[in-house]
Amino acid sequence: MSVAVRPFERRDRDQLTALVNLHVAAVIPGVVLSVNAVLSQLEREPSESIVDPWVAERRCFFATRDDDIVAGALLHRFRAEEDVGPYYRGAGEIRWLVCKVDALDAGARVLKAALAQMTAWQVTVVGAECNFPALACYGVADTLPHIRSLLRDAGFGEASRTEVVLAADCQSLTGRHQPELSLTRTLGLLGPRFSLRRDGPEVGFIEVCDHSAEMARSSVSARWADVGNLIVPDESQLSWAMPQLLSAAAEWLLFGGVNRLVDYWATDVDPAAYLDPLEHVGFQRLVVNERGFRRSPTGGFAS
Repeated sequence: MSVAVRPFERRDRDQLTALVNLHVAAVIPGVVLSVNAVLSQLEREPSESIVDPWVAERRCFFATRDDDIVAGALLHRFRAEEDVGPYYRGAGEIRWLVCKVDALDAGARVLKAALAQMTAWQVTVVGAECNFPALACYGVADTLPHIRSLLRDAGFGEASRTEVVLAADCQSLTGRHQPELSLTRTLGLLGPRFSLRRDGPEVGFIEVCDHSAEMARSSVSARWADVGNLIVPDESQLSWAMPQLLSAAAEWLLFGGVNRLVDYWATDVDPAAYLDPLEHVGFQRLVVNERGFRRSPTGGFAS
């Protein structure tokens, strides 16, 4: 069977969406992206309010095996102006790479075309992720080892960050409120904010985000939310304060029909003490995402 690499055309939208959803299904259960959600990412990502305005150009390449799309990559070129963050300034990025597990040769050919485009763009460095417009789908998940293998074979170095994604049934988080503690709900930066107080001062707060609008195609998608912020400044209070905050957020989400909550733990950012209370109240590890793969546009590893 012959393999050919070509730019994306609008007639490819259904096959593209099916291929992306194949990868999403290995990361988070029941979430299905719509054709519109996938096509929108090829043009603009409003949710990326900081990084998206820095993108100067986008390209999308695919590999077909006969008439079947079996691999693809979305590419970004970032502007080199001073207003662009230093990590992205003048850089190129493989926003996502998708490939059927029986078509690794096609995936390698897409990567070759992507890197040729990066060279033509004269970018300073090439980054790689697997950032789909779906909850928990960023970086390269450990459930997609074939994608990591393709990147390694193409000269990408080790990840600069590892993040654990955890999920819990909201019902299992409820019923933990202690009467002597005060909880208030207000508007936060990312969604509803629940603040916990003990004898007056705030102990900590949680904000939760509902992503159903941008990723829903099935009713299951609308049942997921994630923790936008969970802050307890005094680490010695995490073990008792976190269950209180998660309980308040879960009860609110259940009232709106959301029954799954996602949270994150980054090895280089969050304290180890943050992870134990999550697992103690019922959070289970969903995937481990590796982020920050980079290489030189002309080959070899980037620093």
